[in-house]
Amino acid sequence: DKKVQNLNSVVEALSPMIQANVFRYDMHLELKLQEIPDLFLDEKEMRQIILNLCRNGLEAMSPGGTLSILTYAEGEEVVLSVADEGKGMQPEVMEKLGTPFFTTKDDGTGLGLAVCYSISARHNASIDAMSTSEGTTFSVRFKLMGDRYPL
Repeated sequence: DKKVQNLNSVVEALSPMIQANVFRYDMHLELKLQEIPDLFLDEKEMRQIILNLCRNGLEAMSPGGTLSILTYAEGEEVVLSVADEGKGMQPEVMEKLGTPFFTTKDDGTGLGLAVCYSISARHNASIDAMSTSEGTTFSVRFKLMGDRYPL
């Protein structure tokens, strides 16, 4: 159910729920939402990507950490980034990201990121992950088409 809308509106609508989880884990939330063009999005699917990435980030950090959500335009893309201050992921884990049923969590199903990758593909988007010993950043990159809306 895609329609033209702004990704920032979706993030802002979710921010009270995200803030409640951040507070529960004794962490901090930082929103850095820049002005971005509208996209052709399924709002429910965007909510799922944002919540999955935020949940993963929160679970990767210790109390006192900061979860950052950023949006910005870069070239012919709109980027949604979720960054944590966890201990990062090893290269062998990074290689398996998005593989269904792969998880590093004791109680995880291994479906959260797989769902995120599937949703991003339906939105003509890609997901990049960068990880260091100081944290991990997942960036969902939505391509702008000539008429500004992905197919």
